[in-house]
Amino acid sequence: MIHVLYLDDEEHNLTAFRAAFRRDFHVHITTAPSEAVRMLQEFPIEVVISDQKMPDISGVEFFEMIMADHPDPVRMLLTGHADIDAVIDAINKGRIYKYISKPWNEAELKRLVEEAAELYRARVRSSQLNRSYSENLVLLRNTLHQIQTECTSHPDVPEEQRMAWGNALKRAIAWIENPESPF
Repeated sequence: MIHVLYLDDEEHNLTAFRAAFRRDFHVHITTAPSEAVRMLQEFPIEVVISDQKMPDISGVEFFEMIMADHPDPVRMLLTGHADIDAVIDAINKGRIYKYISKPWNEAELKRLVEEAAELYRARVRSSQLNRSYSENLVLLRNTLHQIQTECTSHPDVPEEQRMAWGNALKRAIAWIENPESPF
C-alpha cells in the first residue's frame, strides 16, 4: 500500500483526506512541518502532499527544506489559491510533480497519487541500478588494473603484444574513469 504524507494547516482538510483515502493508502497527516519531517524519517513515504498557504511556511518552502534529506518522495502541491507565482516557485524550487487545486476531485487525486507512487518506485529502482553499476565499474576497473599489471610484466608474452594489451587495457580503464573520453 502506498504511504502518503499530507501536510495542511487546516484540520478539516486532513480529516477529509484521511476519510477519503484511508482504504486506498497508508495516510499520514499533520498540521506541523516539523512533524511531517519526523514522519518522513520514520515511514517509507512515497508521496508528499502539502498545502501551499500555511501560516509558518509555504508548501514550496517545505519542499525545499526536505529536498536534500528526502529527494525520492514525489511532491504534490495542493492549494485553493490560483497563484501563478506559487506554481512557478513550486516547479522551479520545490520540484513538484503536480499542482492540485482545492477542492480536490477524489477520483482524480487518487489517480495522481497512484501515478506519483509509480514514479517514486521508478526513481528508487533507478537509484539502485546506478549504485549497482557504479560498484560494478569500480570492480571492473580494479580487475583491469590487475590484468594490465600482469600482462605488462609477464615474461612469456612478446614485448609488442604486452604493449598492445597494456595500451588497450589503459584505454578501457581511462574510459571507465571518464566515459566521455574516447575509447
